[in-house]
Amino acid sequence: MINALRVLGYFLCCLCGGFLGGYYAASFSPVPGQIAIVDIRSLVLKAVHNNAGQEQTADEAKVLTQRVKDATDKLVEQGIIVIDSQAVLNAPEEAYVYIE
Repeated sequence: MINALRVLGYFLCCLCGGFLGGYYAASFSPVPGQIAIVDIRSLVLKAVHNNAGQEQTADEAKVLTQRVKDATDKLVEQGIIVIDSQAVLNAPEEAYVYIE
């Protein structure tokens, strides 16, 4: 009976220590941003600049749109909201997604 109480006491101490340690660690861990920002305007300007002197075709526009969609789909699957940079007033640099 005494051994069972001793084991139960150890278990409760371990349980409380785990809760307190987890709470302490979580209180000092930064929460990652849940919003990603894509600068569509710069992507379009870069595409136009790269094709200076040439007509921008509908196919090239579709390719650019598909690249943006492919890059942002991965973020959306992780539960991250993706917005255009034109809608942002201020954000940390880590929130921006750069698409090559």
